[in-house]
Amino acid sequence: MNYNYRINILVYIFLSFIFGSYSYVLYDESKWLAVIVASCFFILLIFYKGIKFSFLIMIFFFVPIINSYNYYNINFSKNEEIRIESLNSYGAIGKIKGRTVYLSGNIKEISSGDRIKVKGSFKKDIDREKGVLGSYKVDSYKHLKSDLISKVYNLREKIFYNIRSKLGYRRAAIITSISFGYTEYLDNSDEMDMKKLGILHALSVSGLHMAIVYSIIKKFLGEKAAAFLSVFYVIFTGAALATVRSYIMMLTTSFAMSFKRNYNPLAGLSLGGIIIILFKPYSIFNIGFQLSFLATLGIILFNKIINKKLYKFPKYIRESISICISSQIFTFPVVVYAFKEFSLGFLLGNLIVVPFMNIIVVIGNLLLLFLKVKLLFNYLIFISYYITRLIDLLIDLLNSLVPNIIYLNEYIAKFYFIILITTYFYKKNMRRIIVFPFFIALLYIFNLFYSPYPKIEYYHEGIISISYKTSKKLFYLHDNIKSEKIELITMAKEKYKYFNRVNIGKKYNLKKYNNNLLLECYDKKYLLKVSRDENVEAYDIIDFKNGSFSKIVLIKDKIMPVY
Repeated sequence: MNYNYRINILVYIFLSFIFGSYSYVLYDESKWLAVIVASCFFILLIFYKGIKFSFLIMIFFFVPIINSYNYYNINFSKNEEIRIESLNSYGAIGKIKGRTVYLSGNIKEISSGDRIKVKGSFKKDIDREKGVLGSYKVDSYKHLKSDLISKVYNLREKIFYNIRSKLGYRRAAIITSISFGYTEYLDNSDEMDMKKLGILHALSVSGLHMAIVYSIIKKFLGEKAAAFLSVFYVIFTGAALATVRSYIMMLTTSFAMSFKRNYNPLAGLSLGGIIIILFKPYSIFNIGFQLSFLATLGIILFNKIINKKLYKFPKYIRESISICISSQIFTFPVVVYAFKEFSLGFLLGNLIVVPFMNIIVVIGNLLLLFLKVKLLFNYLIFISYYITRLIDLLIDLLNSLVPNIIYLNEYIAKFYFIILITTYFYKKNMRRIIVFPFFIALLYIFNLFYSPYPKIEYYHEGIISISYKTSKKLFYLHDNIKSEKIELITMAKEKYKYFNRVNIGKKYNLKKYNNNLLLECYDKKYLLKVSRDENVEAYDIIDFKNGSFSKIVLIKDKIMPVY
């Protein structure tokens, strides 16, 4: 097996891991659809690579399926040891034996990072997309001795409170968010301002942060020290998926240079994905994982091409624009599909503001390093104060210049994806495919304004959309819901803030049932779960809250999920 073959096989193994993980989750929702997805993958693989190679990849296809089965099929006892990961309004999120669970009950005096021994009861309610197994109600607990991870969490809080004592809560939140990804401290208004400029990614520890830290350590201490010391940054920042991916890619670059091999970034990206999915089989459904890998893929494939097209621009501007645009090529449809919005100011934000945020990343890590050296710590605080002031001024200025965030529906994302596929085949001299997007566009436009079958869609803002024929209605499940975005993307003509029962045509009825909804479909009843309330065994359950789909189409007495 030659070197190039080994490089290529990593890409296919990564793809088999993705399809394997997706098929496992899809199997619970629709067995036939899972079989169709897996079959299509292997038919294409056999067509392009042959039977022998496909058989080898098939072995790897089952690895994430076995991994996922082992991850989700576990029962917890009444006495368990739990690591607290984060606190929230309804309780906390913790880990038991490496599995994520929601915590409720008697957990008043706990902090992030604590190890506790609990007595309680576990109720399984799997959310496969988030890797959550269910809820653990704590009756009583006791603290266990702190370990290394507990001390890391304590150090996080210590650095925040030390910066806060000098610069105040808001600036401490900005510095720690940019440097270490501690977004729980960040003010909502700051988050919205950064979202408008498309620079919200700078607040969650990403490949960019890892690259800055790794490069600086490498410059001053060498390649081996960078590979070793960067692990501590990965651990300290919570081992975010994007950070782990970036670290693995940099490590493979280092190994390739050490063994005098040509580094293949696609292989490095694939290896990062394989390792992450091995340890976290649910990670492919994580939006951070998707955006990180797709942005990196876009940069690998298109950065140099765009850079050459912009040869007349100065080097810094040319390189910054090419990275910004190439990283958006594959992430745009995912952002639109997941968030239903897009920032038109992303280019200016990344060109002008992000470079100063990168300086904060460096200063933030130096603040951590010199936490005990008061003179240097205070000097770095002094510098960071003026840089954060400059960031504030730039954000205010740019927000006054750039247009507001635009709201887009999933049809735009799907159509964009069709354009990408069409472009690929057009480049392969399949010229007639150029008409394909026009037919798809007509179909989408028709479906946008007319729904031949009743369609129910749940939005996590707390809104239900019901479309049938030319009628589009919105129903609010809670008070004080921000509905502007949903109103624009659905183009609904009617809105109802209060309702108890809705007639959908002649055969369907939807009514409130405690904090959920009850759908009456011919002689059947289905519970549409839109809350974290316990399941009602008397009805078939359609889990909008935690399921892998949020839209259904009603075709006679059948309910068809839309993924």
